[in-house]
Amino acid sequence: MSAATDVISASMRFARIQKWKANIMADDTLQPLFQSSPITDYQVIVANDRPVVPDSYVLNDLDGVWVANGPQFRTTQVYDAEKQPIGLLVGIAYNVFEGDFVKSEALELPILVRDIDDIELLVLPKLAGSFLLVTAKRFPRRVYPDHGGSISMVYISDRRIAASSPALLLSEAEYTERFDVDLHDALVVREGGGGWISGTLTAHRGVLRLLANHYLDLESWQAARFWPRLGEFDGWRDMGVAAADAADAIRTFNDAVFRSHDVAVTLTAGFDTRLVLAGCREHISAGQFFTIAAPLAEMDMAIGQRIALRFGLNFEILPLKRASKDQAAVWDRMVGDCVLEAPRFTHPTLRDLKGRDVIVTGLFGETGRCRYYRQDLLTINDSVIDAKFIVDRLTVPAHPVLVKNIDKWLRELDGQPNSVILDLALLELKLGSWAMPQRSMTNTVKWAFMPFTQRVVFDAFVGVAPADKGTAALFWAMIRHLWPNLDELPINKYGDVRDYTLIWKKLTNPARVRRYLRDRFAKKTVHPVSSGA
Repeated sequence: MSAATDVISASMRFARIQKWKANIMADDTLQPLFQSSPITDYQVIVANDRPVVPDSYVLNDLDGVWVANGPQFRTTQVYDAEKQPIGLLVGIAYNVFEGDFVKSEALELPILVRDIDDIELLVLPKLAGSFLLVTAKRFPRRVYPDHGGSISMVYISDRRIAASSPALLLSEAEYTERFDVDLHDALVVREGGGGWISGTLTAHRGVLRLLANHYLDLESWQAARFWPRLGEFDGWRDMGVAAADAADAIRTFNDAVFRSHDVAVTLTAGFDTRLVLAGCREHISAGQFFTIAAPLAEMDMAIGQRIALRFGLNFEILPLKRASKDQAAVWDRMVGDCVLEAPRFTHPTLRDLKGRDVIVTGLFGETGRCRYYRQDLLTINDSVIDAKFIVDRLTVPAHPVLVKNIDKWLRELDGQPNSVILDLALLELKLGSWAMPQRSMTNTVKWAFMPFTQRVVFDAFVGVAPADKGTAALFWAMIRHLWPNLDELPINKYGDVRDYTLIWKKLTNPARVRRYLRDRFAKKTVHPVSSGA
């Protein structure tokens, strides 16, 4: 099929999709509430000019920076130890200094903040949860996201406005006019389940994504990286110290969640939820642990039951409640048509967690297990990598627009070790642009806390040497620090003949095979071995 024919067919397909969405959204309950968005809860808008916003929104003016948010989010004025203003905190933020969530309209931090460097080096590492910190007045006007970018933000530079979803920025006509059919077809449609648009790109021309570890300058309306700084990982962290510090931070965060909420905790056969469980050790009698009976989740259900039986957990397998066509259409709109993933079909299931107002998940755990260099973790820092290599390790198609975008992202990390770059690629280019945009929708079903999105945790995940942390060692060290007996059951294994059948299932899945081959055939240049002086 020629490129021209391919674009035409994609255009026709998009037209059909839009017509279908228009038909099902004719129901009054699905009509857009604001711009082209059918949902306004748990969303944020930031603009230089006073924005038109839904009537329910809280609106704040920070000397010409306007911040508007749904009433589900708290807004807190932040001050330093001399009661000098720092900025406006929006979201559901966690104060590391106090080991608790911010619950007041004013927060005084026990530190002096003189300049923007102090905000980046002293303030942001002591905040966690889901938040935006908007600075103004005595500091440059900027938006800083939390460490995972968990309040999704996209922006249009020439309009000087940002919001949680493209649907809040674009009218219905603009949503169609700006849609990049070629990019969407290549990265989402052809990939089937699991496809997403990575980098700072979205499915709409001129609408860019703000990634974690980057701020949005509200003067230039350009984004720039603030962490990690050059030289921050010139020396590797001691694994024992890093593991203990990160594990303790996870436990303290979970303690705060359980103090404030009725909690459900995801439980699977994997490492991420095992570490989350370890951090909930003191609360197993209060928590509801669950696995969704989704397709291909047989192992998660089986191992979840074994863990629950062994350690006395209140465990439930939630029957899958598949999204209807109209629910899927709303999902697509809220994620900006940027990602096609399993939660699109499964998200209504979370409503069946009766009596539980929040869930705790293990998102971002893969960042600490050499995910994108597990096959060459001992040599990855002896090589030269480029944008095409990163795209292949992301296992997404090497669309030229995407490769160019990732090349710009890579240049911000000049001087960092390759392993750090690839860990950040997972954090920002995969989870930040694949999982976090989904929160514009999933948060409206059941709010999810992510205890791994803390600076001290990411510092351990990224900063321990690849040879030390490996694909399991760092996680086992953290789990054993919190709950030693949790290592009795294996990770992602039945421990019998069924483990061998899983390999066959993977080999018969074309999408998995395609992504595996991209990963394994990613090309890097190996530094020549020095012959000495």
